[in-house]
Amino acid sequence: MASSSSSAALLAAAAGLLAAAVARSRTACQALVDKKWWHIPEERPATEIPMWQRDLGYGWRFLRFTLYEAKKKGLHVYWDVRTTKQTESGTVVEMLNSGLEGFIPRAHEGEERLEIGKDFKALCIQCPTDRIRNEPKRSPWPEARSKRVNKPQPLFSHWMWQQSQAKIEKAKTMEKGSIVEGTVRQHVRKGMLVELEGEGKPVGLLGARDVSRLKCTPVYAMKMFPPGTKIKCYVCHADRNNGRITLSTKEFEDDDHVGWMIRFPQWCFKNAEEGVRRYHQKRDAYIEMLQR
Repeated sequence: MASSSSSAALLAAAAGLLAAAVARSRTACQALVDKKWWHIPEERPATEIPMWQRDLGYGWRFLRFTLYEAKKKGLHVYWDVRTTKQTESGTVVEMLNSGLEGFIPRAHEGEERLEIGKDFKALCIQCPTDRIRNEPKRSPWPEARSKRVNKPQPLFSHWMWQQSQAKIEKAKTMEKGSIVEGTVRQHVRKGMLVELEGEGKPVGLLGARDVSRLKCTPVYAMKMFPPGTKIKCYVCHADRNNGRITLSTKEFEDDDHVGWMIRFPQWCFKNAEEGVRRYHQKRDAYIEMLQR
């Protein structure tokens, strides 16, 4: 018993000595590595700091992590940027929160060129995930880079921020269950983008599954509704917070005219009000039946 207690005491003493040695070595390393200027708070705005003094690593991490978290929640993040230089292909900008440089292609500036030295809102549409340091000599980021920049940098879009504001203002004037008129602007993977009347040319999404009660393939939708086609749509949802507008046309069909939206769309548009009235009547009767 005495031998076991003495061995335990020796082990405890050895562990104490080892912990003390580790603490002393850690303190010594911190004293050697720690620099006094690391603890001086930076009070200057990020854009007024010389480029060689900016913490670009922090800017990259903050941008990527913010976009990652926003993508999981299905949200868009609009950044404050300041224009610094213009080229034929676009505008060079810097982020106000970190001083990180980015680029806005000419197609994403909007109808007018951005003024130098002004602050704008922009959406990050591409963020390089390559190495931040020791990049290869030639990098494909960004695709529409300026001549003086040949390194990875994020791409921003001021035009998409303008579109979001236009859709928010349009959504405030729309009511669920109403009928609106628009023009097919573009065919996308999820369906069609329909341009609505209003300042800023807001758009709504007409999903591929919401065109007709029958399946409508993308090729057939492009044939029947090419860009520029005037159509009527049923408002399924209009979010006044983020401007998401969801449209549909299958409500114009009834049980006797299933699939006519992709075969005789003009007849459906002509009788859109009657089709919506029947759809609401049938929907209310079904809800009443479920509540019995």
